[in-house]
Parts: sequence; C-alpha cells; structure tokens
Amino acid sequence: MLHNTPSSTRLPGSPSGSPKFDVILFTDKSIKHLVPGEKRRVVWAKGLPGLGVRVTPKGTKSFVYKYDVDGQDRWLTIGQYPKVSLAEAFQKYGDALEKVEAGEDPAGDKVKANAAHRGAPTVVQLAEDYIEKYAKARKRSWQEDQRILAHDVLPAWKNRKASKITRRDVIALLDGIVARGAPVQANRTLAVIRRMFNFAIDRDIIGSSPCYRVKPPSKERSKDRYLTLDEVKLFWTRLDAAPLDNGTKRALKLLILTLQRLSEVIGLRTAELDLRARTWIIPAERTKNGRAQLVPLSSAAMAILTAQLEEAGESGAVFPGKTGGAHLTNAAVSRAVARNLDHFGISKFTPHDLRRTGSTQLAAFRVPRFDRDRVLNHTDMTIGAVYDVYEYQDEKRAVLDMWADIIMRSAESKDPVDVQSLRTAIKYADYLSA
Repeated sequence: MLHNTPSSTRLPGSPSGSPKFDVILFTDKSIKHLVPGEKRRVVWAKGLPGLGVRVTPKGTKSFVYKYDVDGQDRWLTIGQYPKVSLAEAFQKYGDALEKVEAGEDPAGDKVKANAAHRGAPTVVQLAEDYIEKYAKARKRSWQEDQRILAHDVLPAWKNRKASKITRRDVIALLDGIVARGAPVQANRTLAVIRRMFNFAIDRDIIGSSPCYRVKPPSKERSKDRYLTLDEVKLFWTRLDAAPLDNGTKRALKLLILTLQRLSEVIGLRTAELDLRARTWIIPAERTKNGRAQLVPLSSAAMAILTAQLEEAGESGAVFPGKTGGAHLTNAAVSRAVARNLDHFGISKFTPHDLRRTGSTQLAAFRVPRFDRDRVLNHTDMTIGAVYDVYEYQDEKRAVLDMWADIIMRSAESKDPVDVQSLRTAIKYADYLSA
C-alpha cells in the first residue's frame, strides 16, 4: 500500500524522542528565510501532506516528497530551490500525489528514468556504432567521417549523452570550426554529424536530430581548379624528390595517369589487375555509380604499377597502409599534397583536381566529351545508355595513352611547355587508329 506520510513524521534515523519537524506555510519568502542548522533538516508544507524542503548545513534547499510503500519510507527529490520554482514544485508534487493515490510509485518512475539515462549511449558510443554499422557498409570514404568525428566532434561531446546534444550545441561547434579559419571543414563536419544523428533516429536511439534546420555555415563555390600543363610538369618532375613514401608518390602518379577517383586508386587490389592485357577492372562495389569500370593501362601506368607491386607485400592491397590499415586513406594522400605545395611550386590544389585537370586538358586537345566521360566513368543518363553495354575499351585506351604522352612530353620539356606545338604534334585520331 502507498500512503502519504504526515508532516509530523521524523526523518529516517532520527533518535527516539527527537522533536517533530517544523511546519510552515510555503511561500517564496518563507523558504528564502529558512536557516541551515548543524544537521540536515526538513521543513514541511502546511496543508500539503508529505511535501517538504530539505535544508543542508551548507544552506542547499531542495523540495522533497515523502510517502510510504507498505510501511516503508520512500523519498522523491523534486528539485533544488530556486532552480525549481515554488510553482514548479507544487505542480510536480501534485503529479506525484496523483500517482500515489492511484497506487503508483513516483520514485520508482524516477529510478527507471535514471536507469534509462545511464544506459543511453554517449556521443562516442554513437560515433563508434555509426562508423561500424553504417559508414563502413555504405561509404568508401568512411575513414574521412571517422577522422572528422575524432578531430572536432568527440573532443567536444565525447562523454555527453547523444540524446542531450542540442541544436545550440551543433551551431556552437560549427562556429568554433569557422572561427579557426576552416569554413569548408565546418560544412563537412555538419554533414557527418547530420548523418550520424539520422542513423541514431533510424535505430530508435534518439527521437529527433539536433541538426534539424541547421544550415551549412559557409558557402562553397563550384570546384573549377585544374592544373596547367606547366603545373602538370612541375608536379610530375618534383614528385619523386618530395618527402613522401614511395607508395604515396606512385599512387599520385597513377591517379593523374588513369584519371580515376582517389578512393579507387588507393583501394586498388592485385586481383583487379590483368597485366598481360594491360587493364585494370574496378569492381562495381568500388565505383561511385555502381558500374564496373575497365581502365586500360598506358605504358607509364604499367611502369609505376610494376615498381609498386614489388614493394606491396602479400596483403592484396597495391597501396597498403603505413600503419596496418588495409590501404592508404584519402585523408592521408590529401594531406600529403597539401603539405608539399611549396615543394611542387604550385598554388593550392587537391588530388581530385588532378582528375579535373586531365578532362580539361584533353578537351583542349579535341578529345570528345563522350570519350572523356567513359574514361572518368561518369554516369550516362541518356535513354540509349540503358542498352549500351559496349566497354569502349579502344576509345579509353586511346584517351589514356594520349594523356600519358601529353604528361611525359610536358615533363621532358626544359623550357615552359609549348602548348600550341604540343597540340599540333599530338592528335587524338592517331591514337584511335594505332
């Protein structure tokens, strides 16, 4: 049985014969004037059975509600005054009183709520689940999500409950990243946080996302950076002397020679290569559009792969990671380029810009867009493409052989590249008919 305890009841542990506790009319004035004693004491509310204010020797005042369950005292702490106002305390007391009269135990509800809170995942636990159960299964660049979370999100929110992160917390985090001069990184961080909390909603971990209606903090212009042939020359000729490991150097060379995506190059497996046929087949699960891509290998690409395969080991990865990972990461290669811009003598560019460079320069050499798109493995959205299963192997080989020659001739030039003479000497038709 649940009962309200009369206001004259002593605190548990009080000695027999000790005086009854004070009973006063609860007002803000009367509560403010309660004086702490040497020991903790409770002052009860006049006319409100079981409602009291507990006063500690240090002067902390908290609203409490005392009732009994089958003759056993039960205490419910309503909240600390004045953080919990007198009006709020009356409301919570009324709610608890109704539960007692209905045969329920309000303190038991609070215990359950506290247990649920203790069992709720922290942000670091959510991040681990997101990477393992979502990002790794759906994103080739999951390591970048992991890096962003580790660099900016976990240091700020690591041990906080995921369900307690607010929209204000997200905005403050992004503002901090912008303030340190990384506005684009702030956009990337928001994208990862949004995916992580949407994952949590899908798994019924949280009820709503703190990223709701949070806008990217900075505007990004469309990417238009590409290297001139003189910059291609500097990049190619200075790469060998750059303070990078051989695997990273060769990955960057293969990247510009084949014009495939960085994740596809660094994730290259020996099983994907047919060196006799001089081809590389990227399986569908590793391409952006989900279609397998046949990549003919130029003589320059073959030379790089031959050298790299001699050092790759037996893991099956052509570009194994330096710290035991399956292969080099996008982030590691991108940082390697960013750190060595002065060495290359080239203004800021990224590995992805090498892919744009090839397409742009080949356009200037009159290579049709259709053939360039086949090399880049861009999705063809035309109706006819649905029925087109031709691999365009000859056309792709012509494009990549021609592009390799453009790079090599540019690199061999002692003077600035004579672009006009190069365009006169190198004709796409010659490579198609070879």
